[in-house]
Amino acid sequence: MNQDTMSLDDYFRNWKFSLLKTPPGFDVMHIRRTVLEEKYSAHGNYGAARFLLQNGNLEDASKFINHALEIDPNSVHAWCNKGVYYLKLSPPQENEARLARDKMEKLLLEVEAKNTAAIEYAYWQYNIIRTAEAKEEALKLFKRLLFNESTEPVIKHHYLYMKVLTKHAKRSIWNGNANMTTEFQRSVLRNLFEEALVLLQHTNSPDYEVAVWHSLAFALLDKNSFELVREGFDEVKFLKQKYKLHTIDSMLCVKKILEIYEQNPSLMISRAEVSNTIAKVYLEKARETENSTERRRLLRTALKYGEKYLEAGNKSPCFGSQVSSDILMQMWAMKYRRAEPEKARSAYREVFGDQDRIQSKSTLWQFLSYEFYSVEVDNDPGRKALLEKAEHHLENYKKEKKCKFLSKFVTVKLLLGYPTEEIEAVFPSLDELETNEERAAMLANYGRFCEINNRHQEAIQKYQQVLTFDTGENIYHWYFRMARQGIRRIEEQLNKE
Repeated sequence: MNQDTMSLDDYFRNWKFSLLKTPPGFDVMHIRRTVLEEKYSAHGNYGAARFLLQNGNLEDASKFINHALEIDPNSVHAWCNKGVYYLKLSPPQENEARLARDKMEKLLLEVEAKNTAAIEYAYWQYNIIRTAEAKEEALKLFKRLLFNESTEPVIKHHYLYMKVLTKHAKRSIWNGNANMTTEFQRSVLRNLFEEALVLLQHTNSPDYEVAVWHSLAFALLDKNSFELVREGFDEVKFLKQKYKLHTIDSMLCVKKILEIYEQNPSLMISRAEVSNTIAKVYLEKARETENSTERRRLLRTALKYGEKYLEAGNKSPCFGSQVSSDILMQMWAMKYRRAEPEKARSAYREVFGDQDRIQSKSTLWQFLSYEFYSVEVDNDPGRKALLEKAEHHLENYKKEKKCKFLSKFVTVKLLLGYPTEEIEAVFPSLDELETNEERAAMLANYGRFCEINNRHQEAIQKYQQVLTFDTGENIYHWYFRMARQGIRRIEEQLNKE
C-alpha cells in the first residue's frame, strides 16, 4: 500500500466504533460464520467484517455489504466496510474508498446513524469479540445510549440489547455462577425483562414478539433464573400482556410463541432457533414430571421441535443434536426401566451404593439417561431404534464438541454392541482437549469404561488422574464424584476377592 492508501485503511480500521478494530492478540479466524437470514443491516455488516478481517473472498464480502446497504443505505458500518473492500481490490480503488469515507463522515454527524453504529459495535463486541473487556465495554455502551434516549425508542437498538442481555443472563445465572451475587443476578434479569417490555409496548410486529418470548423462555430455562423472578419482581407488571413477572415461566413463553405462529403462519423469522428452545422447554418440563404418560407426551413434543431445528440446513447440527439425543435417551430410559426394573435398580445401586435409596422414578430415568454403563447389549427392537437415532445425533454433536456428552455417547455404543476397541477409540487424547475441565470429564468417563470391563488398575489410574484437577474450588463437579465413587467401588470389590 502507498502512504495515502495506508492512511485511508487506518481511518476505516481505527475509528471509534469500527468492527475492524480488534484487541491485541485476538485470533480473527475464530470469528464465526454469519448467515444472511435476518432483516437487520447489522448482520450484513458483521458478515462483511468477518470476510475482511480474515482476508476471505471479496465477492462474499461485497454480497454482505450490499445486503446491509439495501436494508439501510445510511449504515455507517456498511460504508466503512465498503471502503476497506475497495482498498483490498487489486489494484486498490482509492477514489471509491475516499467516497465511502466521505459518506461515513457525513453520516456520523447524524445522531441516529451514529447511535446505530455504536449499538451495532456494542453487539459485535459482546457476541463476536467476546473477551471480558469487550463484554464489559458493550454493556456500558448499551446502557449509556439506551437509558438516555430523548425520543421514542429505536426498536432495533432495544432488540440487539435484549439479545445481549439474554446471553448475559445465561452467563451470569445459569449453573449458579459463584462469582455473581444474587442481587447482581436479579439486576441482570430485571434489565432483560425491562427491555422485553420496551419491545412489547412499542411494536405490534409479530417477529419482535416472538423474539421477546423466545429470549424470556431461554433465560427462564434455568431454575435459578425462575426462582429469581418469582422472588424479586412482584411489584412489576408486564403491562401489555397483563402478566406479573413472577408468574411467567418458560412454558408460558412457549405457549405465547406458538400462539403468534398460529396467528401468523407465514412468519419465518428465527423458526429454527426458536424450535430448539421450545424443545428444551418441553424436555425440562418432562424431567420434572413423575407421571409416565404425561412425561412421554412431553418428550414426543420436545423431539418434534428438536428435529425441526435440524431440518434447517444452515444451522449448526451440534446444538439441535444435543437436545434431540437427550430427548431420545430419556425415552429409552423410560422404556428400559419399565421392561427391566431390577436391572435398572441394580445398576443404580452399583454406582451409588446400597445405602443410597432411589427416591423416585425420575431419579432412575435420569441415571439411566446420563450415567448408565452396561456391557450387556440391548436387543429390544423398539429401544434399539431409539439408541440408533440418538447415536446419529451424538455423532453430529461430537464433530464440534469432542468431550461433551461423551458418557452418553459411550453408553449408546455399549448398548448397541460395538466392539470394545471401537468404543475405546471414541475417547480423545488429553492433547486434543483444551481445558482441564474437558480433560477431567474425559478421564472420568474413560475410567468408568475401564471399570465395567474389569480393567481395574487402568480404571483407578484414570480416576486418580481426574482428582489431580481438583483445585478445591471446583470440588463439586460431577467428574470428581464419579472418580471417588469409582475408586471406592473397585477397592471394595478387590477387598472382597
